[in-house]
Parts: sequence; C-alpha cells; structure tokens
Amino acid sequence: MSDYIIHNIDLSVTPQCDFNHEEDSDKPVAKYPNHYLGKVIGEKGNVLRIYRTRRGGGEEHVPNYVLRNEGGIALIRIHNKEIYDIIKLPEDKDKDIGECPAIAQPSYPFAYVVVDYRDGRCQIAIEKSPSWDSKTDTIKVCLKNFFNNSGLLNRLGVSTDIKEKTVRKDFEQFIDQRTMNHGDMIESFTFEYVNLKKKPTARIPKELTEEMELHTKILEYYGAVSGMSTVNMESAVDRKKLYLLSRVVEMVSDNAWDLKVKLRDFGEYSCRDGVIAKYPMNDAVISYYKDFITPDIVNSDFDLRSWLDDVFTKVKEGKDGEEIPTKPME
Repeated sequence: MSDYIIHNIDLSVTPQCDFNHEEDSDKPVAKYPNHYLGKVIGEKGNVLRIYRTRRGGGEEHVPNYVLRNEGGIALIRIHNKEIYDIIKLPEDKDKDIGECPAIAQPSYPFAYVVVDYRDGRCQIAIEKSPSWDSKTDTIKVCLKNFFNNSGLLNRLGVSTDIKEKTVRKDFEQFIDQRTMNHGDMIESFTFEYVNLKKKPTARIPKELTEEMELHTKILEYYGAVSGMSTVNMESAVDRKKLYLLSRVVEMVSDNAWDLKVKLRDFGEYSCRDGVIAKYPMNDAVISYYKDFITPDIVNSDFDLRSWLDDVFTKVKEGKDGEEIPTKPME
C-alpha cells in the first residue's frame, strides 16, 4: 500500500495557426487540450525529456519510462539518481578497512506517476515514495516543465500548470482527527489580523469581544495595518474556546482574520486551509495496470481506472484519505 498525492492539471489554450496540421479533426485543441497531453507522453517504452536542476550541479536528465498509456491514463516510472560509496571489505582480517578504496555505485530508485488526462478529469497522482524523500514537489515541477517545454503543445498554444489538490476540512474535525486519531498535540496557535482596515461583518460572541477589542486597540495605537499574536501552549489547549475562535474567523468576510494552529507532528494548519489530497493505493492496482492484466474484481482495490474515479469523487465531495474519528461523548 502506497500513498499518492493528487494534483490538478490546469490547461489554458491560446489559439495558434496549425501550420503543421497537428490538430486532430475530432479533437479540437480548444475543447480537448487534455487529449494532447497523452500524445506528448507517447506509447509504452517512451522516455520523456524530463530534467531537474541540482544545486551546484546544473541541469540533468531524470531517468523515466512510460509503462503504459492508453484510454486517457498514462503510467510513468520516474527515477531519482543517487550515488553510494561501496567499500569492499579486506580478505586479510589484519588489514585496516580505511585502506580499502570506496567505489562509487549509482542507484536509481523510483516513484510511480499516474497521469489521468481523460475528458473531464485531468489529474495526476504522484507516489509519496522514500525514493524521493517522500516528497512530490520535484516530480511535479519536472512534469510541469516537460509539458510547457513540449514543442507540440507550444505549437498548439497549450500551457500547463500543476498544483496539489486540496480537500476542504472542517476545522474542528481536523483538529479532533489529528489529536485523537494520530496522537498529535497543539503546540501553539496564532490569531492574525490580515487587514485591520477590513471590518468584520460577523457578530463576535461575548466570550471573545473583549479579547478582540484589546488586540485591535493595540494595533490601532501603533498605526499598524495588520498584526498577529501567538499563544504557546504548556498544557492541553481548551479546544472549545479554540473552536469558538475558528468559527468567528470562518464567518468573517473578506478574510479579515486568520487562525493558524501549529501541531507537533503535522506542522502549521490554517482554519482557512484545505488538506493536501492524499489517498492510499493498493500495490496490486499498479501491478495489474502495468502488466496489461484485467483484474477479476474491478474496483478501486485492483483497477486503476476505478481508483482514479473513486479519488476524483472523494475530492469533489471533500473527503480525504483518512477516516475522521467520531467525537467522544462528553
């Protein structure tokens, strides 16, 4: 089982003269720009012109291989490049290991990437693989540059942007999920006046009126246009008061305020944020697809098309890849 981060592919088209007659008559680029992503990726066995910039090392090609591309779904294996120093142990036990030369050995661990360019979909799932330090940013940037540097897409006037999809979470549910299901802890929270000149339209509960007025007067005294106050926790935070504050922030128009919570394990989370869309995939899904095998059971546990459809629906419905636990009875 591996986790995949879901990315949205935003396509825009600037009309161009098709001098080379590269536009398919049944797929006009203005209406079906996604169709041409598949043409750029190519068939099984194709190697994409993907490059990355190494710090201090210049630009280098990223090894990759198209495992399958049909029906609007492409599976690509993208390799990281690492160099390991291997030391051959001496046969003579009395010989010092330090006298043995180190041999540089290249390694090419990889992550899977699924490009879903079907009509009405246009999404990319990138594996959170330890081969890429469990991060997907480098692969995302490489793919974005690849599409935007494509001669075909440039001639047809197609430009591409790739961004992580987010799932809008209820603030209270999210905090409960992190603290109860994952054992996370709130270390601090920051209340931010994004723009003091924007007066909130929501009615402030009595419990918070004096606190809000105090912070506002301090900022006005110094002629500030924005500001923030951070509360560091030594013990468990009163979550009821925190949730009350979050509801006020969410009700306020024009994003006049923000509330950010710093969790020990998760990091910082804003009550206006969404959570990056991350979903687990059974390893059998990739195995069946890359080997051109139709599973006996066609569902999201075995079939890639079904998994992509399921994820697409969950993102639209605001469901992330983890169950939110029920609140305990008080």
